Amino acid sequence: MRKQQPRKLQSVPHTVTGRTVQYRGALHNQRVEKVASRNHFASIFAIIIAVALIAVSMCAAVHVMRSQFFSHSNRTAIKSPKELAIEAEKREALIKAHKKLARRGVDSNSAEVRSVLSKMSLEDKVAQMFVVKPEELVGINWTVTSSGAQMQQTFNSLPVGGIMYTRENIQSPEQTKSMISKLQEMSNARVSLPAIVSVDEEGGTVARVSSNPQMGVNTSPNMRDIGVTKKMRKAYKAGAYIGKYLHDFGFNVDFAPVADVLTNPDNNLMKKRSFGSSPKLVASMTDAFTDGLQENHVFATYKHFPGHGSTFEDSHKGTTVSNQTPFSLRKVDLVPFKDAVDTGVKFIMVSHVSYPKITGDDTPASMSEMIVTGLARKKLGYNGILISDSLGMGAISLRYAPSSAAITGIKAGLDMLLSPANLRQAYYSVVNAVRRGEIPESRIDDSVKRIIAVKLQIAKYQKLSK
Repeated sequence: MRKQQPRKLQSVPHTVTGRTVQYRGALHNQRVEKVASRNHFASIFAIIIAVALIAVSMCAAVHVMRSQFFSHSNRTAIKSPKELAIEAEKREALIKAHKKLARRGVDSNSAEVRSVLSKMSLEDKVAQMFVVKPEELVGINWTVTSSGAQMQQTFNSLPVGGIMYTRENIQSPEQTKSMISKLQEMSNARVSLPAIVSVDEEGGTVARVSSNPQMGVNTSPNMRDIGVTKKMRKAYKAGAYIGKYLHDFGFNVDFAPVADVLTNPDNNLMKKRSFGSSPKLVASMTDAFTDGLQENHVFATYKHFPGHGSTFEDSHKGTTVSNQTPFSLRKVDLVPFKDAVDTGVKFIMVSHVSYPKITGDDTPASMSEMIVTGLARKKLGYNGILISDSLGMGAISLRYAPSSAAITGIKAGLDMLLSPANLRQAYYSVVNAVRRGEIPESRIDDSVKRIIAVKLQIAKYQKLSK
């Protein structure tokens, strides 16, 4: 019988340790593989447990940090409605303070202003209170398109504070620039001050310059169309665009923006010219328009104080009445004008609208001391120039003689009288009223100091432009 030979030992590396292991037969081989498999599984399981523990630790740490963060945020960020309102008021006040600083200009009580005033005769001071059309100054019925010898002669005897040009006077860019440049030469030579060179350029339906195709500029949209967008940027761009070409042509005052709140949707005079029916919207839009205009060294004029948006009649044609009460006037119509006062706007135009529930009678606002001095000066604290709407409009010319309108307006507190029905009657009536003591000369001086202050600022702008 054949003797069985012993099996040879096989050598293999251990799965985990890597050491060489000798085993005998298939059974031993299976046992080794099972041990190796168990050891491999144990290693993987240990790694998974370790990773899980690390993840749990990190989540716990993040939870603690989040709790601390939000606990701190709750203590510092959440504020009461009253606190938020106070902060909003502070921010608004700060914005207005910066704008007022930017628009402040020359102090009307400065030594520089008083020095200029002291060199003026009574006649020259009164003349400075008038802004007229060139035809009214020269005394002719045909259109003036240049500042020639006749204008020079008239201006030397009656150096008015400013000229208002209409569409008929404005024929081409070069003609307009020349006409205005020569006017400024006359004014500087006569009273050592520039003239106020003004125009009605609101955009839309009231655009004395851009409505002439020869001027080469586009007409901005009606302010109503800008207002409905509620985008202040559009109002700013309109003001900046208008201001740019007005300045290029030589104008320094624009009788815009319309600050009337349209509370009567049937008000045909204002429905396209007003920014809208919301007092806050109108205030923000007029402010943005003014920023654009005045960045181009053209002064804005808020109109028609204390508000023309509630009326039915047209003050160009005759008596116009507003039934606004003191409360509604304060809460609605005056909101944009209060903003103008707070930000230092230099011109406010006073309307010829009657407010019987405010004054107790049908006296036009421009002729009412209660409105001009009591409301604008005292209640609102306005220190800029109060200029009348055109005194040739039916609401005034059908009720007052030119001399009476001029005296009554100045007594009411107006600083400047726009386009009287008869310039010479109005001018000499004021001079004589001062001479006989009906109007104190100090009253004239108060207005002329405001005018000089603005003109000195215009002079500084002119130097910057050269």
